[in-house]
Amino acid sequence: MRSVRATAWRNGKLGLPVLFLCATLLAVGVPSTAGAEPQSLATDDRGFINTAARCNKPQFAVAVGRTQQSLVAICVDGRGHYTYHGVRLRDNSALDVPAKATADGKFIVENAGFTYTFSAKELVIASGSRVLRKEPMVAYIEPRLPSNG
Repeated sequence: MRSVRATAWRNGKLGLPVLFLCATLLAVGVPSTAGAEPQSLATDDRGFINTAARCNKPQFAVAVGRTQQSLVAICVDGRGHYTYHGVRLRDNSALDVPAKATADGKFIVENAGFTYTFSAKELVIASGSRVLRKEPMVAYIEPRLPSNG
């Protein structure tokens, strides 16, 4: 039997208290397991645990988001280079490509004629000027690394 919390996560009805709890846990470096169900949606400072929407060491996540259709982790390395790690949930198709940060807090990815724009509000997938899909965020976190002193 699935928990109400896991069902709310899948249906995009996680309340702000749960989102803030997850953000707080990430801020102090403790992984969020939200009842440990479903495991593939647990997060830490590198993205979604046990998915391709996860940063490779030594990168860490600067933004982690979930839509009804996708998981995304935006990663940064020590030189300030960004990478988009995205997963389409229906078939677990993964995309790992360089990303660019914009001044307004969005991340832009261009790959094979498609543009992915990731923000706290939504994931927009376009081909040229034609928007193919707009996926509203159901959860968004900006992990923070623990301070060194």
